[in-house]
Amino acid sequence: MSFSNPSYFFLFLLLIPLITLMLINFKRKREILAGFMSEKSFNKLGKRSGREVPLMKSLLIVFAVIFFVAALAGPRWGEKFENLNIKGIEMIFLLDTSFSMNAEDIKPDRFVVAKNLINTIVDNLETDYVGLIKFSGTAHVQCPLTIDYEAMKLLTEATEISPPEEQGTDFYEALNLALKAGRISSNNNKIIFLITDGEDQEGRWEDILKEIKSEKLIVFPIGIGIPSGAPIPLKDESGNMKGWKKDNEGNMVRTKLNEVVLRKIASETGGQYFRLTDSAGMEILLNNLKTFERSVLRKKVRSVKIERFHYPLSIGIILLLIELLLIEKKIKWKRS
Repeated sequence: MSFSNPSYFFLFLLLIPLITLMLINFKRKREILAGFMSEKSFNKLGKRSGREVPLMKSLLIVFAVIFFVAALAGPRWGEKFENLNIKGIEMIFLLDTSFSMNAEDIKPDRFVVAKNLINTIVDNLETDYVGLIKFSGTAHVQCPLTIDYEAMKLLTEATEISPPEEQGTDFYEALNLALKAGRISSNNNKIIFLITDGEDQEGRWEDILKEIKSEKLIVFPIGIGIPSGAPIPLKDESGNMKGWKKDNEGNMVRTKLNEVVLRKIASETGGQYFRLTDSAGMEILLNNLKTFERSVLRKKVRSVKIERFHYPLSIGIILLLIELLLIEKKIKWKRS
């Protein structure tokens, strides 16, 4: 046997003042009766019909309270199997891992803030599937669709900026890989989060939007950075600063948040664009996810304990009814 709400057992403490009041009541009655006659006279002259009725009524009330508290505690025993529909949506995060994400126009840098954002979104989910794709010039699945949020967050933290041979930013590669990942299941509720500074260098992203819309994938671009931009720090394998990115003429390159492209992707796919530095906008994003329509992603059978609270509840009610039916009759005098 187990209990769904064992904290209610503290109500047994109510029995202490209840029993105390009953004892005081008995004592008070006896004192009042003693004012009219001695105990010896009462034993000789009178008797109560229904012997020990007052004691019985009190015991019935005490036991009724005990069973009511037991009912509140929610006793459970035995097991039953029930079908459970797991509802949710599928979310694929596309994380830009190009050198420009090292820019420090938002602290500590764009890349760290982007990864923290993903983990924040995941922390607000319950039964949704999540996956992670990292991209720059090419795209790779970092975490396949899963409901294991801790694994998702660990893999997000482990994601690093792409090596030099994979540099360049290509939205087409990322969106195309997300499209293939979204085709794995028949669920219609699928969301893509495109987390980037918006600097697409290939210009092929419009070629994939028609397929994305046909698959009913909604893209929510999230802009990382500020429009005025910042220089791009170059780091070695240990993460130590080794200089700034420069163009062929030796001029320092500045990376700027390109919101025009991101807004167009959002409008074309039925999504909404958010800028990470807009805290109010991010709050709206998290609230929208909670109200997003969810469909059945999977079904499972689970074993649950059978609730039995009605048994002690019924016993408590019966005891109270018996207490009400017991009538304490007046003293009948003996004939001498």
